[in-house]
Amino acid sequence: MEFVAIDFETANSIRSSVCSIGIVKVKNGKIQEELHSLINPLSEFHYYNTKIHGITEEMVSSAPTFEEFWPEFKHFVENQTIIAHNASFDIGVLRESLKRCHEVTPNFDYGCSYQIAKKVWPDLYNHKLSTVSNYLNISLRHHDALEDARAAALITLEALKKTKTNSVHELAKLNKLKIGASNEVAKRTSRSKPRYSDAQIYSLVKPSTTPRSGHPFNGAIIVFTGEMVAMTRIQAAQYAVDCGANCTGTVDNQTNYLVVGDRALDKYVQGIKSTKMQKVEQMILQGYKIEIIVEQDFIKLVKM
Repeated sequence: MEFVAIDFETANSIRSSVCSIGIVKVKNGKIQEELHSLINPLSEFHYYNTKIHGITEEMVSSAPTFEEFWPEFKHFVENQTIIAHNASFDIGVLRESLKRCHEVTPNFDYGCSYQIAKKVWPDLYNHKLSTVSNYLNISLRHHDALEDARAAALITLEALKKTKTNSVHELAKLNKLKIGASNEVAKRTSRSKPRYSDAQIYSLVKPSTTPRSGHPFNGAIIVFTGEMVAMTRIQAAQYAVDCGANCTGTVDNQTNYLVVGDRALDKYVQGIKSTKMQKVEQMILQGYKIEIIVEQDFIKLVKM
């Protein structure tokens, strides 16, 4: 039972804008070491991100940059098994941050405590960090990087105990879960994928049985545009609906949020915009209160 749990908070929608890192090292089935550091992302803070984690530009002004903190951080991840909740996000942040400072990604493998929780406790109404922590009576101050990393570690330990397995790899094999590798290359295929309309996608979304009072998405109308990286469109829509939102494929005067997938973000920044983006921008100029949210901000909001 040895692994390292990590969590990142970011200043904005750019994956390399790390502003906080939480690290929890587990050895022999117990937490052996913890480390937390604020990080100066050398970039601006987005309103939504600060709203979620409470970190401001002033708070990180004297903090180390990711490049300065990396030698200490590397010691924890090199040749280790990494755990994170929604690991695709955190591993993506790590890779992009290393690329930004021209560092080589070290060897490690990684698992996802979100996917582990889905297999081990399938009857929970969702498997967000806060939901699983509450179910397991794990204390959590959500969106504090160290608290989130600790919760991911404790969830994984509880899963190991419940399944009577002795390692993340053994647990993954038992539950047919993928263990990722730092040196893996995304596979591309020339086979065309079937394309589905928004109506077909949203018809597969299950109605929420527990809409979340007070959540920014509760009662909101959400439209998605562009391909997402961390999840499929239907998974994103399900997360939104679980928060109390309604998802549609058309922008109109009832729309509250437009969520832009990460694969469309670079084009959006360059001024190449989908029809939905163009329409929303026109409506904003006309006085409609529609907010544009990128995928990373969306993920953080649904994890609240």
